[in-house]
Amino acid sequence: MLNLKRLIAMWAPLALCMACASPPAEKPGVRVTLVGDSTQTERQGYGSGFCANLDARVDCVNRAKGGASTKTYRQEGLWERAQTPKPDWMLIQFGHNDVQSKAHADRETDLATEYPANLRRYVSEARAAGIKPILVTPIARRYFEADGKIHDDLMGHVAAMKAVAAEMNVPLIDLHQISQDYFEKLGETEANKLGATKKDMNGQTIPDKTHFNLDGSYALGRLVAEAMGRAVPALAAYVKPTPAPKP
Repeated sequence: MLNLKRLIAMWAPLALCMACASPPAEKPGVRVTLVGDSTQTERQGYGSGFCANLDARVDCVNRAKGGASTKTYRQEGLWERAQTPKPDWMLIQFGHNDVQSKAHADRETDLATEYPANLRRYVSEARAAGIKPILVTPIARRYFEADGKIHDDLMGHVAAMKAVAAEMNVPLIDLHQISQDYFEKLGETEANKLGATKKDMNGQTIPDKTHFNLDGSYALGRLVAEAMGRAVPALAAYVKPTPAPKP
């Protein structure tokens, strides 16, 4: 009869081989939350396309709200809601409704002081709660001029957000530049096909140059997902290797 020492000697190499063949542990899941205005929402923004381009290990939560600015998002209690359930990462994008205009009188913020201060507060509070923020510059409006280039009203807010990101060492997705390059490559006619339509002051149907239809959501959502992986390499593994098909 084989003694215990001989049995151990016989089985040790096999056990070692089985351990070597064991698959590596799967990367744990993460929760990513969108915080911003209508251009992030599922109905008018890129939210649906963004979440669709993340793999099954990601709990993608959309807390964006149409019409929100850095001021009203907090005033309406949306900031507290965005922290539940607690995300690992948070994409924070504001600017469209912070622009000073008659239409945004109740939402606008001062570009030189209030807007950057609000961004700093969001970043600081997210970090204090154990959430890792990513700042996202406001997506370009499809305001094409005769030169075939986009000239929108967001450049001051883009610059201010970049400055806050650099100052506070926050990962940045320059979605304004990414989207502008993409729209200009398509050209005005094709770029407008990614958007919805709306009525002007005279009741005429015109292109909505800010928001998106489902095609736009999936096109821009893919660009944001890829840019997130570049801005935060640790998240790149959660982006699907090929664009998600539109449902």
